[in-house]
Amino acid sequence: MCESPENSVGALLKQARLAAGWTQRELARRAGVHQPQVARMERGEDVQVSLLARIAAPLGLAPGFISPAAGEPTPITHDSVDANVETWRTAWPQVDPEVFAVLARLTQAGRHVERATERTAALHGMSGREVMVLGALRRKGAPYESTPTGLKQLLWLSLPGLKKRLDRLEALGMVTRVSNPLDRRGLMVRLTARGHAALDDLVTHPRAIVYQALIEMTPTERSRLSGPLRDLLARLDREAALDR
Repeated sequence: MCESPENSVGALLKQARLAAGWTQRELARRAGVHQPQVARMERGEDVQVSLLARIAAPLGLAPGFISPAAGEPTPITHDSVDANVETWRTAWPQVDPEVFAVLARLTQAGRHVERATERTAALHGMSGREVMVLGALRRKGAPYESTPTGLKQLLWLSLPGLKKRLDRLEALGMVTRVSNPLDRRGLMVRLTARGHAALDDLVTHPRAIVYQALIEMTPTERSRLSGPLRDLLARLDREAALDR
């Protein structure tokens, strides 16, 4: 007799719970639900999407680990942070260990982004910081140019620091300096065709694992990831503004 999709989901939940070494009561406590709800979910008797998301979260399962189209569960994923959850709980029992888990994942993700950017930038003889200048020009839109002061404000750099990057990028043929039609004594920095090509390669190159991982996600998955990160960053920006 074939197992229904609901029971497959229940089996995955139970497998993840046992791998974590938790009882149904412990999982219920962490998820903020009642133990009978966990039991019914594992038996496939109460597969509500909202309840499923709550129970799956403490186990490190993404809310969308069930494919809406086929009803088939996708593999359970674990990362290096999972192994530390209990140590955080022991050290700071008054704090939800997911607080530390989120911080650890943000830190590790940031390191992956920096490493991937540096590796692909190096293929074009650049540093990741120099790529940021090219990206700022690209985001300006056609004709992809800006005054040095405009770039300084956008990138939060000092003019001497920016000049050093621009000198390097110009020597590499990634940017060029042209006359500013609004200021005879001033110059504009413009992204060249070579600079455009380098930026495109940063996204499509096989070594750009961070970009590829995000591109391979569905629009819904990216939205689910981006939303909470946006809220977190907005809160951090507000707090940082108050400290100035």
